[in-house]
Amino acid sequence: IKSLIGEGRKLIDRIREGIYAEYGHPTEGLTQAEIEKRNKLFKVHIADTAPKGPGMAWITEKGFDMLSRKLIHSMITNDEFYYILGGHSAAAGHGNNFHQQYTMQFANIMEPVFHKLGMRLIARNLAMGGLGTVHFSFGSSTLYGETDFLMWDSLMTERPPGDHDLFHKQAMLGGERIPILFDGNVGNLETETGGMLWYGQRLKGDGAIPVTEGLDQVETLPLAARYQVCASGINLCSGKDKANKYNDACWEPRSDFTPKTTQMKNVGGQASWHPGDRNHQFNSRKTILLFLAAFDNAFDVWENGIEADGFPLKESYWHVGTHYKTIRKNLVEYINDEEKGKGKTRCEERLANFLPGLEKACRIQLSGMSEFTPINLGTQGNGIAAHVKSAPNGYNPRNSRVIQPAYTGVDILPLKWKIPEDQIDLHAIAIASTYAAPELDHSIVDEGGDDAEEAEDSRRMLRKVAMGDMDIDVGQDTVVIPPMNESPERLLSNKVIPGLGWERSKESEHTTGYCDGSPMSMCSRNPNFNCLLSAHNDNHGALQGNGLSGWLVITIPKVKHGFIFSKIQWWVPRGGQVNVTKGWTDVNNGVDLESNFENRTLKAQPKDWPKDFEIDVAVNGEIIKTYTYEEFKPFTKELSHNQAFYPLVDDETIGGDEAKEVELGIRIRSESDPLNAALQLTHIYYA
Repeated sequence: IKSLIGEGRKLIDRIREGIYAEYGHPTEGLTQAEIEKRNKLFKVHIADTAPKGPGMAWITEKGFDMLSRKLIHSMITNDEFYYILGGHSAAAGHGNNFHQQYTMQFANIMEPVFHKLGMRLIARNLAMGGLGTVHFSFGSSTLYGETDFLMWDSLMTERPPGDHDLFHKQAMLGGERIPILFDGNVGNLETETGGMLWYGQRLKGDGAIPVTEGLDQVETLPLAARYQVCASGINLCSGKDKANKYNDACWEPRSDFTPKTTQMKNVGGQASWHPGDRNHQFNSRKTILLFLAAFDNAFDVWENGIEADGFPLKESYWHVGTHYKTIRKNLVEYINDEEKGKGKTRCEERLANFLPGLEKACRIQLSGMSEFTPINLGTQGNGIAAHVKSAPNGYNPRNSRVIQPAYTGVDILPLKWKIPEDQIDLHAIAIASTYAAPELDHSIVDEGGDDAEEAEDSRRMLRKVAMGDMDIDVGQDTVVIPPMNESPERLLSNKVIPGLGWERSKESEHTTGYCDGSPMSMCSRNPNFNCLLSAHNDNHGALQGNGLSGWLVITIPKVKHGFIFSKIQWWVPRGGQVNVTKGWTDVNNGVDLESNFENRTLKAQPKDWPKDFEIDVAVNGEIIKTYTYEEFKPFTKELSHNQAFYPLVDDETIGGDEAKEVELGIRIRSESDPLNAALQLTHIYYA
């Protein structure tokens, strides 16, 4: 243990010193006064409120202690540590390559550190363009997944405090762990958690980056600092000159594959409001410095604990379970207390004023599934299509529009990204080791035989586990939700049999491979894509259908409160845009699904639904509700940018004391214009 802590401290010190040197402040050659000034610029503040003055980040004392405790726990148990980001396009890294985004740059440095200390860092950039966090917050426990450290970065699209509150509350209500919350507005959570909130923020880092004064002078600055802060009258840092702002690439030649589609010169999304790779790098260093400080504190706690109470370190220093249970218990009791929190939190005020009934999402744990990526475990694990039940003849929309990746394996990084020898390579510092390279004999390659087959089976199983591949059988006006049908007898004769006319949307074709937002993701490898190396996971896929598509039957794995709702894009598709129903005039193309099991080959301003549009909702084979056009159209009102939500089921008798599996059926109907009675289903939420 002494050796681990001693070597760990040295590693932490080397990386911290590397960051100082990246920005022109190496300790060597500085006077004591200069070192003290430098340390203030790069300081991580432990404080109850945001400090004034310079610094890289701040965190509450309770948050800092919990971060240290989490790290000790992970080191002792060789556990995973989840570092998750939710946000908008700028946070997602648009305009840059995926691996240049700040969460990925954090992982690039800290993953080898975690590995050397016996942990596994799982970092995911789950930010998306054109949206924010609300659409995943509603199903946070599965869509974002487990979180130890949760960052919010969505100010451009989500300013209402209630949106922040939903993001934070669902992260604390769901999953096994309770995260340290970083950035965003935590509102009244300190009170609601009984004074146990763990929270921090990035600071601006003013003064840490040397000033760019001209084209000649900038070449004398460290690489990471160039074109970031300009002197008065110097316009090189405005971002208008994309050559200074971005260092992106759409392709790097490789010997095993040549794209059939001409690759673009630049990654898309290079808008004025999207930061470049150096900005992302600087932001990654802020949280790296926070974690380095927490590691230092963790080592202190470990050493002092052993000195005080003997070896091994007592559980009271590193166990986390009791802390998780206590903070969650405090939160649940407060937000469900009629006098204290129920109906009064920022989250509830936001949602109740928008869609009555939806406010319960602020008080109970929700789960979700979605065709949007990036997503925890990829769409293979948490996609809607992965939970869709096949039609009697075997047709399943999950098998539509499936395109194999153009190539497999890791990307070859552009040669222009190679750090010059006279510059600081922080990744090289993080991965440096005194261990000798393993002696491997590559002279014999077994092309067959039992051993080779067994090895391939092992590799296949590892891929399956790694990719989450699993077998699944399966100020606003208030909107008034109409009641459930009191007498649905006329509908009960409709047998809920999975139809033949649902499919994945055209956008889903870009979700080729495994898109979980991690450094190991392999996404956006559609052979027709013109920027394969961008590696972005950001894609808005959907399941789409119309009045001829028949039933879409989805297995919802764990329903306890009988609460199911959805996110729908009502404005698409229209006309013949549902490819599978082209040429059809009858529902399911006239196929009798109860007797015909023969496989068949199935062939500006949004246009409104036809006025006889209806949508049926079924649970476990029985239709429980039919929405008319007049009832369903008001739900198209958006809670926030591009985000409208639609109630499907709200019946506590469907659930029970224990969560159980439920089959949800959705069917669209229209006699006058079935091709335009269409929609795209992007998310399902349930509790």
